[in-house]
Amino acid sequence: MSIGHVLISPLSTEPQGVIWLLDWLLEQEYPIQEVCVIHTQADIIRIAAQRLSEEFGVLYPSIRPRFVPLERKGGTAVEDIVSDEDTWVLLGAFYREIRLAKRAGQTVHLSLVSGRKTMAVYGMVAAQLLFDEQDHVWHMISKMAWQGGEKRLHPTPEDTFQVIAVPVIRWADAATVRLLLDGPDDPWEAIHRQQEFASSEKQRRRREFWRHYLTPAQRQVVELLVREGLDNVSIARRLGKSERTIANQLSQVYRSYQEWRGVPATRATLIAELATLLGDMDSKK
Repeated sequence: MSIGHVLISPLSTEPQGVIWLLDWLLEQEYPIQEVCVIHTQADIIRIAAQRLSEEFGVLYPSIRPRFVPLERKGGTAVEDIVSDEDTWVLLGAFYREIRLAKRAGQTVHLSLVSGRKTMAVYGMVAAQLLFDEQDHVWHMISKMAWQGGEKRLHPTPEDTFQVIAVPVIRWADAATVRLLLDGPDDPWEAIHRQQEFASSEKQRRRREFWRHYLTPAQRQVVELLVREGLDNVSIARRLGKSERTIANQLSQVYRSYQEWRGVPATRATLIAELATLLGDMDSKK
């Protein structure tokens, strides 16, 4: 059960993106207890962060603001996202903050409203790794020009905007996410582990198909097809069966594959699916 809600947001030169979304979330009765602001350290961004901090002290006494300035290894400030190293620092910040919130049992609201597009992209990567069904990603469509003119921190009744829920296609199931939450505090290692988990799960499912969906006779046919790429005539000759029998057995295999995988099978898909499984089986003999 969640013990609170946290808004995690990047920051642009103007803090309205953070405030407008926060106001909307509170209006929707989401119990936001904490706002985590991830930001670069250019002077203009520091000014926006200071303005945002002052606003929290006045209007949101029950919400804890926390600012996460981006730093490279060695403590060098990231003033803008201009290199591969900077993007990994950015991803690391999103990953650690989401992971911290999830380990505390919090529901996460990730904002794509403020900050550079690069920040939104890497925020989504972290969300795909760690989010569960309770978490949210939000974007906003507004006609308000936040730069230039009056810089209002809060919307007025005349301001027209729409908050949109962004769907998240998660990379991992609940069990894998649990392992990531208990694992290292490094997004690259998390991605590597998730890929290993996904590969292992694919092999597990292939073994399930091999053992439970195919008869011993069908496995003989499939082995010759996958290992040696033989046609029906050659398989029939090798096994001492008629070509018609081999064709019937392969038709049954294709039907079983579609039942198992949910998509139609061909010789090419069957070979692609099972080649790594048979190779893995050979290596364990």
